[in-house]
Amino acid sequence: MQLKEETTTTTTNGSGNEKKDFPKEFVDSYKQIKWNGWGDTRKFLHTLSPSGQIAITTPKKSAEPLPGLKPFILKELAGGNGQSELEDTPSIEFDNIQIDPPKSNPEFLKELKAFFLSDQLKDDKFARITHTFGKSIRDLVRTRIGQIKYAPDLIVLPHSHEEVEKLVQTANKFNVVIIPYGGGSNIVGAVEPISNERFTVSVDMRRMNKILWVDRREMTACIQVGILGPDLERELAKSGVSMGHDPDSFEFSTLGGWLATCSSGHQSDKYGDIEDMAVSFKTVTPTGTLELRNGARAGAGINYKHIILGSEGTLGIITEAIMKVHPLPPVAEYYGFLFPSFAHAVSALEQIRSTDIIPTMIRIYDPDETRLSFASKPSKGAFTEFMSAAVKKYLHYIRSYDFNNVCLSIIGFEGSKKSVDFAKAHVFDILAKNSAFSLGTSPGKTWGEKRYDLPYIRDFVLDHNMWVDVAETTVSWANLIPLWKDAKAAFKEHFRAQGVPAWICAHISHTYSNGVCLYFIFVSKQNAEKEMTPYIQAKRLMTDIVMKYGGALSHHHGVGYEHVPWMNRYVSNGWITVYRKLKETLDPNNICNPRKLIPTLQEENHQTPYLFDVLNVKKAKL
Repeated sequence: MQLKEETTTTTTNGSGNEKKDFPKEFVDSYKQIKWNGWGDTRKFLHTLSPSGQIAITTPKKSAEPLPGLKPFILKELAGGNGQSELEDTPSIEFDNIQIDPPKSNPEFLKELKAFFLSDQLKDDKFARITHTFGKSIRDLVRTRIGQIKYAPDLIVLPHSHEEVEKLVQTANKFNVVIIPYGGGSNIVGAVEPISNERFTVSVDMRRMNKILWVDRREMTACIQVGILGPDLERELAKSGVSMGHDPDSFEFSTLGGWLATCSSGHQSDKYGDIEDMAVSFKTVTPTGTLELRNGARAGAGINYKHIILGSEGTLGIITEAIMKVHPLPPVAEYYGFLFPSFAHAVSALEQIRSTDIIPTMIRIYDPDETRLSFASKPSKGAFTEFMSAAVKKYLHYIRSYDFNNVCLSIIGFEGSKKSVDFAKAHVFDILAKNSAFSLGTSPGKTWGEKRYDLPYIRDFVLDHNMWVDVAETTVSWANLIPLWKDAKAAFKEHFRAQGVPAWICAHISHTYSNGVCLYFIFVSKQNAEKEMTPYIQAKRLMTDIVMKYGGALSHHHGVGYEHVPWMNRYVSNGWITVYRKLKETLDPNNICNPRKLIPTLQEENHQTPYLFDVLNVKKAKL
């Protein structure tokens, strides 16, 4: 059933509450983000003519050259077989994508229209396609070839907690599937419809983007969870506070998404992960709204917030959250260091974490990702390049650095000048004892400016017959180096045996007293048939190795359906049963994001294949 376009007016709903449309100049977020790639439509990598160099264009700067990136891609990612140009594998044109029309459910739509404005209900082709997937490589390949099997039938854009309650109640009444959609940056399949058996609604939360109040005395803020990261920090800054949660997806992810997937930000070493920041929140379930008390701490029974944190919309929809905030730091300083090897960097990091003086952020790149980092930086002029060459000579001849093994680290400090200076003196002393060489604040500044750019490089190589994926985990200090070595060796050997070029790198992004987050990025060329089988094999290989070393199934990406095949190995069957009973109680009709987070009984008993193995995988031709 196609919705009719209607002239929007201010009316009242069945409760007598006034329904107000967004201003006419308002543009929904999904219209400003690439439908077939990552991020801002105004930001992308491209080649320059006639030089053939790769450049990046952003809303602030046009065609900034990245002179080292193309040689790096040709040599390390594309196999280094002497080719001088990259193969083009462009995306299908949007107009050429064919999708099934939305299913009909007139009674459900009739009730929605009594409560929602026509502008809040979308079933046009663009809205449906842009709410089908997240941004994993599997998602992007299927989008780029127009292989879209289960687009949602309707997109609903609520404005308030009360509207979400009405939506969930109505969906439960008519057995309609509801999938919350934040920024759409998820890469484990958590937002994807998985069948066309029932009418499916994607609930785009991004119009719920207000900070309802800030309490400077208690240092908390009440926030609608559809707010995007940049808007959240900009609005909090007006009250002189910050939440300090800054994941790689920051620009295009929401507070609700962070809560639903147990997210972690760059500065987690100082400010904690999302569960450390969350005080309480409202969650709308098919059997009622769950609320938590706002307070410093409670020891009255189990910690109820952890029932919802990480639940990925399978129990209901989070609408508002009270979050901890802190004063905007008066000083923020980020430095670059080089280590002669990954082992040196890890040793320094472990020594720092064994003390009680911790930087705001410690990020360590292994040798391969260090080369990628340097290759993707813009040219800074002749003098800077000369100085860089002089430093390399000094490190090589005087400090005996092997530049095949050198590792870059970015270390940040935030707070008062006194606390920052004190922490720097302590940390820098440990770094010096582990042969680190200071590069000053310039690498830290560059990291701050470019830290969200890596997915745009992924889009570029996808345009040139390669695919890029990631795997991340939390691993103990004892297993960190063994896991790192084994995963890199196994991945390279897996593709070498097939005669396919492959490349893998890793970095440490978050640290704890008992381990770290280790984050892998791996690349290969599409095979001759241009299908997704190599990706599926690599993803399974990497996840099996993580499990072998006792790593977390995910540190911050979540489960979706991509990690479901491993959940029975990751948690005991008793906990799986507890979750199933909880979902049956809160969501008896299974309308909330079904077949995500844990296996179904049919999957568990091998009566039906896992979604990981079957969702539009075969012959994904670019």
